[in-house]
Amino acid sequence: MHARSVIEIADTKGIVPVQLILAGYWASQDRLVAFILNGVTPQSIDLVLDPIVSTLPILIPGVLYIDIRDKARVCEAVRSAEEIFAASRTFRRLAVCYGARRGIVRPVTTAIGELDSRALRQPSALDTDGCGKSQTQPGNPLLGNRPRVVHSRPENDMPVAAPARFDWRPIGAAVGP
Repeated sequence: MHARSVIEIADTKGIVPVQLILAGYWASQDRLVAFILNGVTPQSIDLVLDPIVSTLPILIPGVLYIDIRDKARVCEAVRSAEEIFAASRTFRRLAVCYGARRGIVRPVTTAIGELDSRALRQPSALDTDGCGKSQTQPGNPLLGNRPRVVHSRPENDMPVAAPARFDWRPIGAAVGP
């Protein structure tokens, strides 16, 4: 395994970090991203990702779920990583103990901005002609069909499918722009 990015997905008082999961998945278009699950089930991540997985090509590297208690796989992911985003002190210590290179372990609070900016800056294979030249109109941002996420209270959130986007809205909210 060569996970270039390792992101700890930690349960924070019953709240799954939706924005972080989405940012990690979008970053997985050009590199393998390992999600280290700390108190979060793969099913809860699937609930977030299922509506948008179909918007990206099947042949992307994608994300790999690794339970934080799986010492061998966490160690392998950490040693091969180019960047590690830690949400907890426990994982930060584990990463260092397992041999993470100096300076690559950063707080998870920086992950969303870094991963999002990279995903928006670099055209995916779908946006290029195969030679790296963008086929979008000059001046248009390379957003593709990237979903827009609306923040609301997590206890009332449900995914609402809408053409070419994915929104989180309170139950019973009207669907529209």
